[in-house]
Amino acid sequence: MADQALKVLKVTELPQHAHLLKVSWFTDSIKAREPVQILNQHKIPLGDANVDSRQKSETPPPNHIPEFSCQRSTPLKHHNAKFCEALELLQDYAEMKEGDDNYMRALAWRRASCVLKSLKFTLTNLNQLKGAKDIGRHVEKILQGILDHGTSDEVERVRNDPWYQKMKIFTKVFGAGVKTSQEWIENGMTTVDEVRQKYTKGDWRLRFGLAFHDELMQLVTRQEADNFKEFIKHQSAKILPDVSVELCGGFKRGKTAGHDIDLLFTHPLKGKELGFLPQLLSILENQKLVLCGKWNRSTFTEEALYSDSKRTKNSQLDHFEKWIGIIKFPKQWRKSISPEELFNDRGESVPLSPDSCEDLEPSKKKQKTDDELSPEEIAASPRNWIARRVDLIVAPYDQYFYALVGWTGSKQFNRDIRTYARRTHNYAMTSHGLYDLTKRKSLPAKSEKEVFDLLGVPYFPAEERNC
Repeated sequence: MADQALKVLKVTELPQHAHLLKVSWFTDSIKAREPVQILNQHKIPLGDANVDSRQKSETPPPNHIPEFSCQRSTPLKHHNAKFCEALELLQDYAEMKEGDDNYMRALAWRRASCVLKSLKFTLTNLNQLKGAKDIGRHVEKILQGILDHGTSDEVERVRNDPWYQKMKIFTKVFGAGVKTSQEWIENGMTTVDEVRQKYTKGDWRLRFGLAFHDELMQLVTRQEADNFKEFIKHQSAKILPDVSVELCGGFKRGKTAGHDIDLLFTHPLKGKELGFLPQLLSILENQKLVLCGKWNRSTFTEEALYSDSKRTKNSQLDHFEKWIGIIKFPKQWRKSISPEELFNDRGESVPLSPDSCEDLEPSKKKQKTDDELSPEEIAASPRNWIARRVDLIVAPYDQYFYALVGWTGSKQFNRDIRTYARRTHNYAMTSHGLYDLTKRKSLPAKSEKEVFDLLGVPYFPAEERNC
């Protein structure tokens, strides 16, 4: 709006202390029968309109914005947070509405946000996005509104929509998807406390997700993730020497906090990893660290390399052997712990000894074990541990580096690199490997970089895949 006004006035900038005013100032003055004081609500935000043309030239429109996010560096901290927050709110809303049309809308919002995250400068003019494939008219309208007014009417309508606000609360419950959240709203529920009191259905994830919701909403710190990884590495090495343990997900991409911890395991000798995860889980259970969880055996077949199926029969995104659940973390793990504090001279875990995750009232424990208590009773009991979501994934070595790319993310990065592989090379890419659909053969990789090299895209470290 400010740009257009300056064009009409045939000037590039306003004189000092001059303002562009909205019609509302004129109408307010008419009502008062005299010029009223100029308030902020009367002013047209200048945005970049009053910036000297020489300053504008410092951030010219990019000559070329690569089409796919996997071709662009996308750091965790970028220059366009306010724009991306607005677009991703609209994405979130579309995903909650479900349906093919809304899925495509959500994808469009996300792709536009990814473009903005990759920019090396703060957006001040839509001309700076000229040529960007994923910036359509609807996106431009939202961005222009933010440039002109600091916000977008459409975004604010969604943000204040009561249905959306309730869906935001409910979909964050561990085990609750969109359909379950919609069901709660349709039944008149408005808070998680109401759901706890009235909802009796649901599998183990939902029962524990509701009981421990407040704890699970507290972000896992990087320190906790590192301490847990060190503990698991130590236990894993006793079971299977030379086993590799990698912290994946948002933490690998540079985040300092997250909602869960993903650990990926492999062994350089293919086949050695078989039987490893049940042994590790047995150790965790013997030390009373497992609150709840489910182990899934590997369902991998060669068909998984080129199948168009989006999910496996048990609703997983890949076919790896894995355990998904909740682990009891000692509360002192939120601080830095030295190796001496983690392990004693015999190599036994110190902070994760069996007693550390017992109830603080032993007399009650003698009456009931955790297996006999309901999730609600466990959550309400005095204790010195906190519930943390954990995923443990095992990949054979010949699939490991594709698994590492997939479990590192981000979700949109994975989506784009797989689309790029299909459209550019007629390759099918999954977390299990890369498959040449023309020659009907798989393409092995011995490093993450080799995965990128096989596709002919620039190699970006994990910290630059935050699209």
